[in-house]
Amino acid sequence: MTPSLDDSAPDPRRLLSASLTRDLTPAEQAELDAWEARSPEAREEVARTREVWLAMGLAAEDPTVRALRKSVRREARMDPPTARASGRRPLIAGLALAAAAVAVGVTMTALPQTETYAAPAHAPARLTLADGSHVVLSPGGKLKTRFTRGARDVTLEAGDGFFDVAHDANRPFQVAASGRALTVLGTRFNVAAGERLTVSLVEGSLRVSQAGAANVLLKPGQRYVGAAGVGGETETADVGNDGAWTSGRVVLSDASLGEAAERLSRAAGRRVDLTDPSLSGLRLSGSLSVERMSDVGAALEALLPVRAWVSPTGDLEISPRERSSRHG
Repeated sequence: MTPSLDDSAPDPRRLLSASLTRDLTPAEQAELDAWEARSPEAREEVARTREVWLAMGLAAEDPTVRALRKSVRREARMDPPTARASGRRPLIAGLALAAAAVAVGVTMTALPQTETYAAPAHAPARLTLADGSHVVLSPGGKLKTRFTRGARDVTLEAGDGFFDVAHDANRPFQVAASGRALTVLGTRFNVAAGERLTVSLVEGSLRVSQAGAANVLLKPGQRYVGAAGVGGETETADVGNDGAWTSGRVVLSDASLGEAAERLSRAAGRRVDLTDPSLSGLRLSGSLSVERMSDVGAALEALLPVRAWVSPTGDLEISPRERSSRHG
């Protein structure tokens, strides 16, 4: 439901329309940010308004669009006022832009909004997508989005991602990863796309689809694990820890050192190499900070019969304890 206007306070929708063509003052931006954070509906309205404004820009030569843009500027008090009917209330940006969306509907349908995101090699990236969804992308990760009026398609091309999806019943949100399609309407989940795909559902509902295999419907607290090929398994687990990498930690529970090395590598954006394949079967539990690889190495040395050495490039090499004297 659209909140009623309060004439005694700045109208956040007027601030939204103003933000399309000028920088807001710090106080105005704080007011708009607070309103946007208040509800999923407000976040959706901000995203839709900016999407329509972009479409209007693409169709700027259309006379109807130019007239509507001028109207929005005037109603946002960015242009000198002209005579208007007595007692007429200012149009809010969302309604004016919605009218523009009808005028340029063909343009919006034919030109989907696409974006490509890439995280730095050694640090995660925190993203806000055009629909208001939030994503944390692991170091070196890559994400592509394609949003239209009827669908939100995302491809996780590299790395891991933690998704907090804005609800939109009319536009399903679908993530393609490791040959699977993950379809949601509004949820929070972690995707780890290593040697095997691991999808951990924190909140909401999520459907995992793959050609040649039955669909899997996940409930909160469940994890889907799928190796290469067709099909996967569902397990109930403490999935909250699966997304700990977003705050700089990897939480392990009776994990093999091989699995731990893979997860640490993705979370830190640094290679963690085992010099001896026999080390892969060692098992460990614990919470490891990935901020400094020297700390990761020290923790592994305390937990297991191994020696760790940080290379000049910042990667971590793990060797059996009795064979690591050359680094001493």
